[in-house]
Amino acid sequence: MIQQGQTVLWMVVIAYMTIMLLAGSYYARYMRTADAYFKAGNLVPWWAAGISMYMANFTAYTFVGIASLVYVDGLVGILLESGPALAFLVAAVVFSKRWHRLNLTSPPEYLEARFNPFTRRLFSMLGIALTFLGSGIRLYAMCKFVESVTGLPLTATILVAGAVIVIYTMLGGLWAVIVTDVLQFVVLFLAVIPLFVISVAHVFLDASYADFIARIPLGFGSFPHPEHGRTLGWLLAWWLTYLLDYNGDWGVIQRMCCTPTEADARKAALLSMALSIPHAVLLLGPCFIARVLWAGEIADPAVMSQAETVYGRIAVKLLPAGLVGVVAAAMFSATMSTLSVSWSVRSTSFVNDLYVRFMRPQAGDREQILAGRLAVLAMGAVATVVAVVIALTSAGLFALGQALVGFMVIPLVLPLLLGLLLRRTHNWAGLAGLSVCLGFTALSRWGYRLLGLSAPLTFGQEIVGSTILALLVMLGSGLLTRDPVDAGRVRDFFGRMASPRRVEPSDRGIPPPVTIIGSFVSLIGLLVLALCAMPQASLDRIVTLLAAAALVGIGTAMRRRRTKAHN
Repeated sequence: MIQQGQTVLWMVVIAYMTIMLLAGSYYARYMRTADAYFKAGNLVPWWAAGISMYMANFTAYTFVGIASLVYVDGLVGILLESGPALAFLVAAVVFSKRWHRLNLTSPPEYLEARFNPFTRRLFSMLGIALTFLGSGIRLYAMCKFVESVTGLPLTATILVAGAVIVIYTMLGGLWAVIVTDVLQFVVLFLAVIPLFVISVAHVFLDASYADFIARIPLGFGSFPHPEHGRTLGWLLAWWLTYLLDYNGDWGVIQRMCCTPTEADARKAALLSMALSIPHAVLLLGPCFIARVLWAGEIADPAVMSQAETVYGRIAVKLLPAGLVGVVAAAMFSATMSTLSVSWSVRSTSFVNDLYVRFMRPQAGDREQILAGRLAVLAMGAVATVVAVVIALTSAGLFALGQALVGFMVIPLVLPLLLGLLLRRTHNWAGLAGLSVCLGFTALSRWGYRLLGLSAPLTFGQEIVGSTILALLVMLGSGLLTRDPVDAGRVRDFFGRMASPRRVEPSDRGIPPPVTIIGSFVSLIGLLVLALCAMPQASLDRIVTLLAAAALVGIGTAMRRRRTKAHN
């Protein structure tokens, strides 16, 4: 029976990967121009852009790194994941109209207009380098989870998953990424909602509510958690990190720019915020419940390698075998979305900010699309190698993610955002902000004795210190005399953001995404329906049948929706 269950899991995951490949490759035939490939012709509906923004910053890392934090430390991990909602609210109110009015093909493009060409080139190269590391961590997290529920070999899963994401991102461009993001969003919540409901039901089935509260370990359901370094300052620093990272994320910026109007960009950010509000409890609540009810059975919280597989272990314990396969597919969904977004926007940056700008200014549409596809291939290959190295060295995921955020993400994001908000800064201010952040972070980690400290700064102190220093340096640069030509260029830049832009869509021959997405959602529903035929308990069959009906119903409704193309 166990062998049969494993076979079903493998079949579900393989079938799902095949469907994703077909869905992502569908738009390849319509990628006739560079604008369509890199910007989707400014035709992406706000709801699709909003879902894609949400999925772009949500990966299997949540179910591995953050889930392990919840299982070990409890409430603090759930509070940590409440940060994205605030970040997307700020995006809607402050940044959405600014990014949309700039009409960017890639975010670093604006750095030349705001600062200078060298700033644009350096940020592009560093952003691509960061993608290699971040993508490797995310790809490993996804495949680690899948290994925990299917038994598939970790290294082989990394290689296959990396190849699938590379293929459909290469072929279909930004449209492929948007369509697969929405499709994966539907599958993701089909998996997590039943698991959350069943977990909550066990609070009352396995014990009374009062007994459940009494069994919560000391400090597990409270905050702060100082013995593990989870203080209020640590939490606020992480929220600040979310605010900066999400609003300076190239994938989020790209989605704000590719909508038809700035009102659509704002609605997309608000939708992402709304999806992020229940995010922490819905996705991570089962880990909290499992620690209270089944700590000895599920995993040892003192062993990080076990804690990182806790979500998969809960799924195997509570869900029918077929839906466990859907949960594994959902983990693929979460990370495939983020990686495809990241590789798409970084390939856009490579072509727009480096290849065309400095290497081949005369490159036509076909050459630009080819260069973009080769860039996706290179990034996917390097990220896959990084994921394999992490798998072989068994590094702790949460610690890796925290280290990467502090050292690379904040230095790259802060100057990007401050350049939009601060008018009186010198043309070298972006480079100065980057240098100060990198220098301070390096000193706080490896040269802290030079600062008169007996130990490295905490994560929170590091983030707050970097932010304050970058702000002071960039503000201070405005006090120095500026070249009149430079000052005039900056005035033109802010004048460009003073009024909404009029979008002229480049290609209306591309099919609207709602019908395509609906067809593939229905196809996944039929796949889940087929799982009802396997031997299982009556209740498990009912749960599987309800999930299949939900998918087929959603897909049918999407296909029948009569709207104008791309509206």
